Amino acid sequence: MHDRIIGALETCCRRGEMLRIQNRHVDWERHQIAIPGRHAKDAENRRIPFDAHGRLAPILKRRAALGPSAYVFGSPAGEYLASFKTAWESLLLIANGHDTKRAKHGARVDRAKLRQIGLHWHDLRHEGACRLLADGVDIRTIQLMLGHADIKQTQRYLNITDEELRKAMTGVWERRRQLRAVSQ
Repeated sequence: MHDRIIGALETCCRRGEMLRIQNRHVDWERHQIAIPGRHAKDAENRRIPFDAHGRLAPILKRRAALGPSAYVFGSPAGEYLASFKTAWESLLLIANGHDTKRAKHGARVDRAKLRQIGLHWHDLRHEGACRLLADGVDIRTIQLMLGHADIKQTQRYLNITDEELRKAMTGVWERRRQLRAVSQ
């Protein structure tokens, strides 16, 4: 799950897009991942840059050994995985101090506990976008990364924290003080 969580935060892809990334989609010369339109919600091709020295690069390098047709976030052998819901739910429960035992083999985990936790895989997409904004990435660039046709949709993803707001306003106040000092 570690590799998939890093993948979600670094690429800001939807789960289905991320699970369909194959090694052949990774361009090491340009340091980008191609998301074919047939795998995207909006049916548009897009490219997602990655840091060649960042957290995602070692995962991509390790998985490249499986061959060009292997799925980066697939099974250990590089086979396509349609879902990892059980692993995600178990991880959430363990991380929040709950038992993962099921009533019987094949039964679902405790849905009430999962609702209480209230964290969904898609929230990692939002978190990745918010981290980009906090790092100073322009909202238009974030829009392109997320594959949104409308900037308003991107704005709904981005939650400004109190700390980010304070930091931005401190800069504004400092510039105002400097302008007043110069004009006096």
